[in-house]
Parts: sequence; C-alpha cells; structure tokens
Amino acid sequence: MARYGKMTVQILSLLSQGMLLGFTRDRKQRLEILEECDRTWNSLDRNQLFRALRILKMKKLVEIIEKGDKRKIELTHFGKLRSKNYLIYNLAVKKRKHWDGKWRIVIFDVPETRKKTRDSLRGHLKRLGFYEFQKSVFAIPYPCEDEITILTNLLDLKDSVRYLESTLSYEEDLKKQFYL
Repeated sequence: MARYGKMTVQILSLLSQGMLLGFTRDRKQRLEILEECDRTWNSLDRNQLFRALRILKMKKLVEIIEKGDKRKIELTHFGKLRSKNYLIYNLAVKKRKHWDGKWRIVIFDVPETRKKTRDSLRGHLKRLGFYEFQKSVFAIPYPCEDEITILTNLLDLKDSVRYLESTLSYEEDLKKQFYL
C-alpha cells in the first residue's frame, strides 16, 4: 500500500468510516467507530486539513462539491479503492484472554474466474490469524463475525463466503496451534 502522511491517512480514514458503519451490525462497534471519528476529527489542525484536502483533490482521491455556502467532500472511485485497502489492512481480530470453547470457521467457494480475489481473501485470513484447515476452510478461536463481514463486503465476496461458530471434535491440533 502506498505511504501517506498522517493527515492524509486520517482524512481517508474519516471518509471511509461510512463504509464500515454500513457493514457493521453490532451497535457497540458502530458506537466505537463514531467515537473514533469524533476523536480524529477533533484532533485535526484545520489549516493542515484544508492543505491536505487540496492535495487529495489534486491526486483525484477526493472530490469537493460546493453548493452555496456548504461544502461536501466525497471519495472518488480511486479514493474508494485506496480507502478499501486501508480498511482491509487495518482489520484485526481481538484475542480474548479466556476462550469460550467455540471455533469461528470461514468456508468459501470462490470461482476460478476470481482467482486473484480468492487468493487475496486467503492471504487476509492468514494475516488475521486464521489457521488453514484446507484451501477453503479456515478456523480461529476468537469472535470475528464483523471483521469477516467487512472483509467479504470489501472484496465483494458476500455470496461466496460463510462464517460459522461451532464446537469441534478432534480439536487438539487446533488447540495446539492457538496455544489453548
């Protein structure tokens, strides 16, 4: 992913939070996202903000629409792609101190015509800490439904991916993998 200055990352993060809100079903997580937006917004230096917005506009990442005395800032198509990458690479599964005995299993069947996307999904699942059972079956002991929902929506794979929570028999190999 391209390297950005801190201000640019903050702006792209703020503009992409709407996508996250649309993918998140958990009320608590939506509140956390909104609180994070407020913290980021209130920490921004306004002069630097307007300078960074002009640069983002020149790079065709945002579009500034003026109607009367009001301004509206929107991500362009290219800006949305960059924001999606930023959101995906900042996804993380929170590890819990105490395991609840359930396994979170992701299974998928992505057609060969979308091989690059399938390989990308596989790579992201590994980066998030999933253990690969088979080429299209991954497991992790921590709750992560929202993260998987966000990932599958951003990769446009919601019809090809399933998320399950279950107990498993013969789980000793998995327990060793996660030090449980």
